[in-house]
Amino acid sequence: MPDDIVRNVLGSRIENLNSFGEVIDTFKDVILEHKRLIRFGSKIALKHVVTGRFLSSKGINYETGSKQQMVFCSGWQPDKQYDFWIVIPPYKQYRQSGSLVPFNSIIGLKHQQTGRNLHSHGGQESPKTRQQEVTCYGGALEWNGHDGPPNEDDNWILQRYSKTSIYDNSGYWAVGDTISLRHDHAHAKKSLMSHDFILNNGYQEVTCHADGHEENHKVK
Repeated sequence: MPDDIVRNVLGSRIENLNSFGEVIDTFKDVILEHKRLIRFGSKIALKHVVTGRFLSSKGINYETGSKQQMVFCSGWQPDKQYDFWIVIPPYKQYRQSGSLVPFNSIIGLKHQQTGRNLHSHGGQESPKTRQQEVTCYGGALEWNGHDGPPNEDDNWILQRYSKTSIYDNSGYWAVGDTISLRHDHAHAKKSLMSHDFILNNGYQEVTCHADGHEENHKVK
């Protein structure tokens, strides 16, 4: 949290405390929350909750559909080379590196190893289930610390996971939050998902499908 947010949160929590020890414990809790918060520029690994596998990509392309760079879920432990993503601003928008990421905001995710952005598009089917294809596409190898990607199909709506259309979108994204990522497309806002369908190369398929309320939409 920025200093003013830390002060405000701490002030609201200690208002009715009765001892110095309680104040110290509350201060420690607030600082711990501060360290857990994800920011623009953070490097993160995203786990598909149901299967336990991590969102991944590498320099291989689909043999069908768009033939762009493949996105899949791979191992049960994050691979330092292939499973990390940089949180970046949305299409043609500016965010300062280090600023917090509110829920219900639009973000981009840049694959750290290849520099390409998490991407989806209508009209291209995934190879196994024929759902909407998810790829890595475009982008520069390094994020410049403030600008969003040049392609609006790299936009994703960050939401707390919910089984219904009612979301708790208060607060900021933090490590350990269970989320859903909804593709911000004008005509079809389908949500990122994975499942037990295995591609011919042994990787677990990742697609966009439905509205984000299924168990297979959970990511953390």
